[in-house]
Amino acid sequence: MDSLFLFAALAVLIVFMFRSNQKRKKQAEELQSSIAVGANVMLTSGIYGEIKSIDGDRLVIETTPGTKLSVIKLAVREIVSVPEAKAKKTTAKSEQSTKPVAATKPAAKKTAK
Repeated sequence: MDSLFLFAALAVLIVFMFRSNQKRKKQAEELQSSIAVGANVMLTSGIYGEIKSIDGDRLVIETTPGTKLSVIKLAVREIVSVPEAKAKKTTAKSEQSTKPVAATKPAAKKTAK
């Protein structure tokens, strides 16, 4: 009975590992297919930049104005949408400024003893 339980547990473990591996491969393929010129990306080294050109499996990324790096496509960790993040920050600031300021009570006077 113990060996049956061990085989069942091993089978469940193998199924979970297989599904996890498939999911990771699918995410990697989606990322690689969504890489395009003009996209803001973060590399696995933590460097942010904008893709300027694509030549096969090589990318030219501009990190700062005038500084270009040539990297392999697999070095892209994620695509970052910087313009949307800036837009969210500005709308959050404008929402804060339009909220009415709550009336506050004057501080209680301290009496001298």
